[in-house]
Amino acid sequence: MQISTRGGTTASPVISLAADDFVANPSLTLRKVSEGPLQARVPRPPLLHRVTPSQRLAVDLVVAGVVAVSALWQLMVAPPRSGLLGICLLVAAVAVAIRRRNDLASLGLMSAALAVSAAGSGSAAPFPLIALPMYQVASKRERGSSLPALAASAFLLIVGTAAGRVRNLPAGGLSFAIAFAVAAWFVGDSVRVRRVYVAGLADQAAQRQREVVERAQRSLAEERLRIARELHDVVAHSLSVIAVQSGVGRHVIDDNPAEAKKALGAVETTSRAALQELRRLLGVLRSNGNEEAALAPAPDLGALSHLADQIRATGIPVDLCVQMAPDTRLTPSAELSVYRVVQEALTNVVKHAGPASVQVNVHDEPDTLVVEVVDDGAGPIPAPYPSADPDVAGHHGILGMRERLALFGGTLDAGFRPEGGFKVRAELPLEAVER
Repeated sequence: MQISTRGGTTASPVISLAADDFVANPSLTLRKVSEGPLQARVPRPPLLHRVTPSQRLAVDLVVAGVVAVSALWQLMVAPPRSGLLGICLLVAAVAVAIRRRNDLASLGLMSAALAVSAAGSGSAAPFPLIALPMYQVASKRERGSSLPALAASAFLLIVGTAAGRVRNLPAGGLSFAIAFAVAAWFVGDSVRVRRVYVAGLADQAAQRQREVVERAQRSLAEERLRIARELHDVVAHSLSVIAVQSGVGRHVIDDNPAEAKKALGAVETTSRAALQELRRLLGVLRSNGNEEAALAPAPDLGALSHLADQIRATGIPVDLCVQMAPDTRLTPSAELSVYRVVQEALTNVVKHAGPASVQVNVHDEPDTLVVEVVDDGAGPIPAPYPSADPDVAGHHGILGMRERLALFGGTLDAGFRPEGGFKVRAELPLEAVER
């Protein structure tokens, strides 16, 4: 058997069967395959689900019309003794016609008409009509309402049948009527329970769908926040260093070319480092299941010395001290967060502190990892702000640090010192950051 296509990839496949295929598999049969693309067949809903409300009302009116015609025949053609039966049938016809608009009133009219018919004419012929309003009541109302309605209808039928025994009503008439009423109630109640069950399943499916959408939106928001933090940390730090160094080079290029050359070298080094981190971040974003991203190692505590050298290159002295117990090992994500906190704090020193010196201290206390960045700068400082303010002077650096620390249950205290300068202190519980 060979399979080929005509007219390119958009044409429908044409299957050619050789004679050897039939010899090897005699059970092969040929089927007529429709031209054009294959289409999935959507199953049709059940017949009762395709009936519209207007069609249901039309059916009720037809049944009511038949009962009314029977009533008129009883009144006009039948013997005079059956006139009461005709009137009862007219009432029953009205009950059938209104059963979807007012189910309880329909059941009451029907029960009264059948009871009067049994008592006055001794006829059990209309008894099956009790099933129509009884089904409507049971299918629309809870059992707390439908069961009393069933009991009241049975009581009226019992009273009418007992009175009709005087007119030789058949002995099985009562059980016949009650059996119809009870059967209709069971069917209607089962339909109602099934509707409630199906509606519950639909609500659960809708709730699960909403939860899936909410989880996807939450994940998207968290990913956007993470990317924004990374971009802010990388770009803000690097551009701050580049701006300071380029400004230094521009001012000293005429008087001190060697210093200008040193500043341009720092600009080049910082630019390359920023590009490397941006490539790492973009590689993660662009990677998919078929391609592996070109990843560079994420910064850790060991990269703090290089970070301090970058800041020293701007002319700001940096005293770095990392003292941790030999058995303290942080997770990679915790080390990255500590690095980013120090990076952001040093970037703020470069941008806002003016001439200053910085002390960076990373150490572990009992059950706590402490990161402190303290400067003695006296540059253009805005009015004091509460340390709990998540966004300092409209910038996102402090907010980003707090968000990073919050992932590990840590805290951040940032504010101006009474003796001058600025202090950033971060505390992280060791149980959350240790391997």
